[in-house]
Parts: sequence; structure tokens; C-alpha cells
Amino acid sequence: MELNKGTRKRRGNSRYYLFFFFALIGVALLGTGIWFGLTHIDLFTLQKVTVIGNEAIPDTLIYKITQPYIGMNLLAIPTEDIKNKVMNLSRVKDVKLHKRLPSTIKLEINERKAAIYLKTIEGDLHPIDSEAVVLMKYSPIYKEDMPIYSTYLSNHQIKPGHKLKNVGLQQVLQLHKRITKEAPDFLPQISEYYLIDKTVNIIDAKTGTRIIPAQEDLAKQLARYQFVQENGNINKNSVVDLRYKNQVVVKAGNK
Repeated sequence: MELNKGTRKRRGNSRYYLFFFFALIGVALLGTGIWFGLTHIDLFTLQKVTVIGNEAIPDTLIYKITQPYIGMNLLAIPTEDIKNKVMNLSRVKDVKLHKRLPSTIKLEINERKAAIYLKTIEGDLHPIDSEAVVLMKYSPIYKEDMPIYSTYLSNHQIKPGHKLKNVGLQQVLQLHKRITKEAPDFLPQISEYYLIDKTVNIIDAKTGTRIIPAQEDLAKQLARYQFVQENGNINKNSVVDLRYKNQVVVKAGNK
């Protein structure tokens, strides 16, 4: 008698396990059915794409990428697919995509910011960011007001999205970063960077004066230069050497 009771008890537990298994299958099928319905309903058809954060990249270029997805169900659109296509643009550093029900996608663009223009031997200017990445130029007009660095690189060596490994360019960008951090108000006063005897020189946009920047106390030395320039009589063909502590040394142009 005791053996038969145990057998019936085990058979009862099996029925519960079987019921739980079929219940899970039912929930899964229900969820799949609901998701299938949501991803095919006309209510969630993509009708509008909005873009924010882009300054250099034209809106039309982003809309061209997203145009094939217009009319698709918003929930079924492959998010990573769109993001990867936008990331292929050399100016894009990062992108976030937000789906707004019932029918909108919002793209938040984080652009690479151009730091300088690199001038090739052909005389063309190419925008470069602070990491030496070549950025796409979308207009024949140079809209970005930035210093120029002349090189012996040719146009065929400059490819958007490509990171340049030029030693002179790295020196220029390193100084540009220092000025951006320590003396940002001086940036609009820089027209060009030159590399002379492995030392980066600055050309003053207002006066044409060539400046050899300080290794230390850069902001203070640039402020001293501006004071002397405004109150002194520095010839535009002169060279101003700021490498001497607390001094502004004016030399002849060929020094």
C-alpha cells in the first residue's frame, strides 16, 4: 500500500511539471504574437527623422542615409544598421538613436571638431581634428575659421576618416591643444603654424608677426606679447621669442 501511494504522488508532480512547461510555451507564443503584431502594425510606420548636434554635416546627408527606412515599421527598423551607416561619415565621432513612438526617429550626432586646416603642396586646405583625423569638407567655401599648417603632403595622401601620422603635424596639434586649454582667447589671433628647426612657430593674424611660443607659462607669455604688441612698436617682420622666462624678446625676422 505504501509503495502505491508514493507512485501516485510522483505521477501527480509530473502533471504539474507538464502543465508548467506548456504554460511557458503559451506565454512565449503569446509574446511572439504580440511582438509580431506590433512590428507589422501601420500605426508605428516611420514617417519623420529629426537630427540634432550636427554643425558641419548637412542635414540632407543624414536624411539620405535614413530615407530607405521611411515607411518601415518603427519597431522593426534595425537600430545598429542606421548607426553604423552614420558612423561611416568621417565627421561623426558618436551617434545615439532614439525611437519615438508612434512614427519618429531622433538622431543625436556628436561631431568631430576641426582644429586646423592642413595645406597640401597643391594649395588645398583639409580640415583636421585634434587627433589628426582628416575630416570631410562638404563645401568648397572654407566656412571654418582655423589656423593653417602647410605641409609637403599631397592631396592623394589625404583621405577623410584617415588618421595622419606626420611628426610635424603632431607637434602642431600638441601646441594647438595647449593653447586651447591654457589660452583659448588667443586662438582667433592665430593665422598659421610653421615648423622651423623642429620648433612650432605661430603667425599673428593681426600683425603678421612670427611668435616662438613658451614651453612654460604659455598663457602668461602670450599675454605679455599682446601687451607689448599693443603698447610697443614691434615690426611685423620681427620674430618674438617667448621662451625666455618673464620676457618678450624681439629679434630680426631672419633670426
